[in-house]
Amino acid sequence: MHWLVWALLIDCCLALCSRLSRSINYGRRLVHFALCAVVASTAGILASPFLWAVGQQASGNWIVGRTFYYTTRALLGISIEIDGEELLAKARPCVLVGNHQTMFDLIMLGRIFPQQTVILAKKALSYYPLVGWFMRLSGDIFISRGSKQSSSDMFKRASQDLQSKNVSVWFFPEGTRGRFEHGPDLLPFKLGAFQLAYHAKVPIVPVVVMDFHNLYNKRRLWSAPGTLKIKILEPVSMDNVREEDLKLIMNQTRDRMLAGLREISPPRISIDA
Repeated sequence: MHWLVWALLIDCCLALCSRLSRSINYGRRLVHFALCAVVASTAGILASPFLWAVGQQASGNWIVGRTFYYTTRALLGISIEIDGEELLAKARPCVLVGNHQTMFDLIMLGRIFPQQTVILAKKALSYYPLVGWFMRLSGDIFISRGSKQSSSDMFKRASQDLQSKNVSVWFFPEGTRGRFEHGPDLLPFKLGAFQLAYHAKVPIVPVVVMDFHNLYNKRRLWSAPGTLKIKILEPVSMDNVREEDLKLIMNQTRDRMLAGLREISPPRISIDA
């Protein structure tokens, strides 16, 4: 137990120093973030055998997510408000699409991630200790960028999950993190999520999280407590949709999400360099 006492003493000292130094505050909060990720991943791994036994392995993401959200809320002071959460229950299974800004998106996912939902992620994540192990146990889908065969396998597996297991899939349609100095915005969308929803005949559910600038800015070494707002938009039905219409639907969905993003994002505070 001596190590725990020392860890708490060091953290208390850093807490005092963080009042004088933004970089110390930023580093301390990142350490807390990482500790929460370890605790949440461990919870998922420990729960996985039981979830496999009852045929609910995809709910491991939900357990990890909720554990992560409540631990980060306690340590980092970031709470979440959701507008339209009832829409999630009306459109399942589905393909969820959300905007991607920072690694702190994990806090948003932790709070909103539905039960029996899997993630599409870069294959490299599957090799990460704890996080990767848990994701494999939860049945998440890993893809290799630039691999046509991997993409084909991904859509085949995801469609089977959606149709036969009542499992939803989460996508970040921008494909990478969007960082914008001028204000909240979105990168161009990729078509994959909409192709999957089309072939599986399930709706698209757009999820928008507000601009993170006031709570987290990596370039300025800024991290602060506060409230994160999320808005869930009306689902997009894939009934009677033609494949040639997917690009139009994708662009219309992006436009709706961008409007929602700007609506819920507060004015940016000034963060000195």
